Amino acid sequence: MPTCKILLFLLLALCTSCGECDVTYGQVGGEVIMDCEVPQNTDVEWKLNDTLIIKINGRRGTKQKGSSHIKDKVSVNGGSLKVPRLETRDSGVYSCNSGKRTYTLHVASVFAKPGPVLLQSSDAELHCDIGENPNTEVEWQRPSNDKKKDKKVIKLNSVTSNDDGQWTCLFKDLKLTLTLAVVAGLQTRAVKVPEGENITLPCSLPRSVSQRVVGGKWTADHIPTVSFPTLNTETKGLHWSGNDSSKVTFTSDRLNINYDVMLTNAQPSDEGKYVCTVEFEGGVKLTAETNLTVVSKSSVNTGGQRPTEKKGKTSAGGVTWKKEVFGLQLWIWIAVGASSVVLIVLIIVTVLVRQRNKRMKRVKKLRSMRQPLTAKDYCRCRAESEVELVQQERPLPVPRQQRNPRTRTAGPNHTIEKRREQDY
Repeated sequence: MPTCKILLFLLLALCTSCGECDVTYGQVGGEVIMDCEVPQNTDVEWKLNDTLIIKINGRRGTKQKGSSHIKDKVSVNGGSLKVPRLETRDSGVYSCNSGKRTYTLHVASVFAKPGPVLLQSSDAELHCDIGENPNTEVEWQRPSNDKKKDKKVIKLNSVTSNDDGQWTCLFKDLKLTLTLAVVAGLQTRAVKVPEGENITLPCSLPRSVSQRVVGGKWTADHIPTVSFPTLNTETKGLHWSGNDSSKVTFTSDRLNINYDVMLTNAQPSDEGKYVCTVEFEGGVKLTAETNLTVVSKSSVNTGGQRPTEKKGKTSAGGVTWKKEVFGLQLWIWIAVGASSVVLIVLIIVTVLVRQRNKRMKRVKKLRSMRQPLTAKDYCRCRAESEVELVQQERPLPVPRQQRNPRTRTAGPNHTIEKRREQDY
């Protein structure tokens, strides 16, 4: 290894002195393209740290691979060399056609120690590796967007939620990002169960984190013959992998932050310590321990009711209610459905009541228009009718010329006529 560093230093010094060396930077996982700048149909030969990568015959187009570790992933188009899926070991001096064109490549990376998932109050180091002097200053951008000139390695003491989020290392044209997840650890609790009952062993993350969970398991040293499931990410995302046994059952649905399993038919021999382990991408592991206590039924005063778990969960239905459907737990969907039904019923009742009130108002109005006559109004109307009938039955007066005194009957004018006859 020291020999390789000396050779790299000599090549770098040589290309710098002749003025034909370019320094370029790449990011882990990215790609770089380096041009040899040769005419068409010219033989091209690329080397990394003086080890042959590939050689192409310009006229025939035949290729000859060398012994360099990148020989299988590179490609050549004309005189340009393309290196994809960069790794830190791809750093070095690339030369074309015996040094006619030389590039010094630094593959930069950013990472955290011990890992991107950190326990609250723990210490950590952030590394911005750009392959140069470790004391070279870079610009670090914190999750709060504050920028600060610092060394390529910075130390974080007693991390808190303020350190949670995306960190960025800025150097020349490079922008390397790293996401930290600060968690309080796996959540669990001690559980107690009557003999012969089922019990859920709790284990969960307090919240979703940006880092991917790649594995995990449950263990119990005091019952080595019991088979526990393991976390698996193959085929259908994060899920429990294993065979259901008569002792341990688990959900087959996709998991997110809840890693509970159920222990069935608890016996005194099952009492003891159970360990839940969750592994994140990058190798960081979190563990949590829970203690199980099994009590005899005779010592449990249930008051005629079936014993239940702590925090209101039934021992047999804890996993079912936590079943996820379209990203939400089952009980949330049931609550939304029940609320929707209640809302629809209220709307229907409101509409029916409004229609009933309108109908009642219409009936009252019609009744008010058809009110029968009172006794007073009935008598007045009858008296007026009788007057009209009397007026209709009274005979019309006879003209004076047609009157016959002999045939006149006594009437209001009979006395006047009699006086006139006496005057004559």
